[in-house]
Amino acid sequence: MKKISLGNSDIQITRFCLGTWNMAGGPGWGPEGEEAGISLIRHALDRGCNFVDTARVYGSGKSEQVVGKAVQGRRDQVIIATKMMHCKPEEVGPYIAESLDCLRTDYVDLYICHWPFPSLPLEPFFEEMVRQRESGKIRAVGVSNFDLEQMRIALNYGVVSLQPPLSILWRIPHDLLDFCRENNVAVTPYSPLAQGLLTGRYTRRKTDSFGGPREGNLLFSEAMLPHSLQVASLVDGIADSMGSTSAQVSLAWLLQTPGITSVIVGASSTEQCDQNLGALDVTLSEEDYSRLDEAGRAVWDRLGPDETMWGWKPT
Repeated sequence: MKKISLGNSDIQITRFCLGTWNMAGGPGWGPEGEEAGISLIRHALDRGCNFVDTARVYGSGKSEQVVGKAVQGRRDQVIIATKMMHCKPEEVGPYIAESLDCLRTDYVDLYICHWPFPSLPLEPFFEEMVRQRESGKIRAVGVSNFDLEQMRIALNYGVVSLQPPLSILWRIPHDLLDFCRENNVAVTPYSPLAQGLLTGRYTRRKTDSFGGPREGNLLFSEAMLPHSLQVASLVDGIADSMGSTSAQVSLAWLLQTPGITSVIVGASSTEQCDQNLGALDVTLSEEDYSRLDEAGRAVWDRLGPDETMWGWKPT
């Protein structure tokens, strides 16, 4: 599988990243059981994917533990990204130590600030992250859910990546994406399938069961869902005309978006993982890309400029 540089770093990643939020042990959300999660991660690695994403808060370290077990014996083949919440600088070292213990490794390739807390200054946090990087415990520093002004601060400390929510249905401001492109900051979107909305799950099968984390997702809200499903149906139609799956078309749209480095995609089975990987071989026409872009942006424009996917952000 082709690799690409992670921003300004010397780290080479595949354009498909396996997300492991659903391996945190919650019921009915991902692979059933730890062994299934381990097998899924190893399957993705066998298929050529070298990039795996997790976080401290995914099951209070459970997801990190699954990743750690899965990569034993092949650590040098894997780029591991994990995340911690923005915190006081004296808390950074202990959080990293916990991650290293769960991941069964002595370094993390990419350590990401999961959410910025407006009540805490960013500079002391990043100063400590730089010290941890210089000590060899992390290779590179990234961020998630940062706005443009926060990115300007982060760039002063050598941050190499931004992990935002991004899909046909959920966007980030143009100036933020332009900033990352101009400064060679990798953009690695999460929730690229809008938690299943863009897979055909709710259009082809006509299910109205939105359990688990989807219950708080604004795209599933009463006001937004009809518009979200209209775009999902457009995705389905384009997928049918191409002989592809809806998920593949949705992922291909992101992969063709200028400035997108790698897409973080979860899976509940090896079959689903393989289908998602098939997006790497799908190319949308300019017309289809534009149709999806315009339809999805019209949905996103219905939301306020400061909205987050779950209607929540740290204070």
